[in-house]
Amino acid sequence: MSGPRAPARSTAPASDGPVTARAAHGRCSVRARFSLSELPVVVVYPPQATWAGAAAARALAVAGRSYLGGRLQLRTYGAGPYPARLVRAVAAAQRRAATLAVESTLRGGRGTARVRVRCRS
Repeated sequence: MSGPRAPARSTAPASDGPVTARAAHGRCSVRARFSLSELPVVVVYPPQATWAGAAAARALAVAGRSYLGGRLQLRTYGAGPYPARLVRAVAAAQRRAATLAVESTLRGGRGTARVRVRCRS
């Protein structure tokens, strides 16, 4: 039997208050995965990201493959909920990741893309 345990020490730095756009900038990224389908419909998960689906459909049309469709999955990593100034940057990163994932699939790649969120303040 061992004696009483000492309380665990946290190695995380103390919080300085709410997350700012600059602080969340270094920790936030978006990952997109796209898989092709012969049906000319782009299905998006999560369903609220319809503008990312439009970006994927636009990338297919630019490549001359508008008769194809596919499934687009988006995941956002980082500290949430996001500050108001960062919401627009996250949306832009999701559109960019969707476009890059479609281009990767059409080139015969893995169909994934990871994009860091850029915040300009």
